[in-house]
Amino acid sequence: MQAEKIAQPHLLKQPIYVTGKPIAYTAREYGLDPSQIDKLASNENPLGPSPKGVAAAIKALSEANLYPDGGCYDLTHKIANFRHVKPEQIVIGNGSNELLDMIAQTFLGEGDEAVMGEHGFAVYKLATRLQNAKAVSVPMPAPDYNYNLKAMRDAVTSRTKLVFLANPNNPTGTELSAQAIIDFAKSLPESTILVMDEAYTEFIEKDAPNLLPLIEAGFPIICCRTFSKIYGLAALRVGYCITRPDIASMIQRVREPFNVNSIAQAAAIAALDDQEYVEKVRENNTRGLAQLKAGFDRLGLSYVPTRSNFISVRGIKEPMKAFDFLQRLGTIVRPQPAMGDVLRITVGTQEQNERFLKNLAKYLEGTSKNSFL
Repeated sequence: MQAEKIAQPHLLKQPIYVTGKPIAYTAREYGLDPSQIDKLASNENPLGPSPKGVAAAIKALSEANLYPDGGCYDLTHKIANFRHVKPEQIVIGNGSNELLDMIAQTFLGEGDEAVMGEHGFAVYKLATRLQNAKAVSVPMPAPDYNYNLKAMRDAVTSRTKLVFLANPNNPTGTELSAQAIIDFAKSLPESTILVMDEAYTEFIEKDAPNLLPLIEAGFPIICCRTFSKIYGLAALRVGYCITRPDIASMIQRVREPFNVNSIAQAAAIAALDDQEYVEKVRENNTRGLAQLKAGFDRLGLSYVPTRSNFISVRGIKEPMKAFDFLQRLGTIVRPQPAMGDVLRITVGTQEQNERFLKNLAKYLEGTSKNSFL
């Protein structure tokens, strides 16, 4: 019997998440040397992982024969001290992706709804549908592709268990004011949990909303963070969320045993002490965004305002063809079909950004001559 005859019926409508192309795959496909390829598709840290995190990970490898600490005790207490919260407010995940899945498993079921932005992180919708719940998508129209908080609040009904919100938002890069998010969080009913995705918050730390006092006051809020972006530990898959103890306790019930490996835990603990590196990443990102924006201005292209570690550029004729053309020249970017004529580019090093801009200029020159269409 075919698998679709046995599987849960709602899974037949579940799309498969499409990841960015790995460097080695692209090198083989286009006959390029891997060292010639710049991967600017997945919002990875171009400066590499936290040096302190790497040193701790290497040390932890010597005990790879042992199971990891299933409760992530040391990492939990390190985060609690760093963020000034109680350990029982924290859940550790195999990246923030797993946290989003665990949250959906805990609070969503058939007949429930989750509200999200039209151009929010794809996993919000995937995690919701996986629980056979309804994903309510609120429009985020061009040209700014930002959240409409009033429309999102209006979309909340008695069936809404979760609201997913990110700041800055991925994939658009748009940003909301801290006060607007705080007011929105306060406006939600007690039966609806705000899932605040803070994967890129460290890039705007001084201007980001601090929702921890609201959590302390009893508001149903879950703040999710990751070590993948500013700390550069994407390959190790480790993230965490902070929420009310009672909400955390419910999420812990669906967490798999040993879900975060020892090497990742050790690296994350050390990375929190590497704030000098974090500041270096922020400075590189600020310079890189300025470099890319100046390049787009020279090329006559508009872009979505952003302070995250990526930027969405508009006005790209045939973006899928641009994606393929740039790959052949060694630059991997991320097309955004749902947003129309948009490509998303991770901020790289100065050299990577410059190569991308030169390759994009070649594509634009070709399209003006109809060479690639």
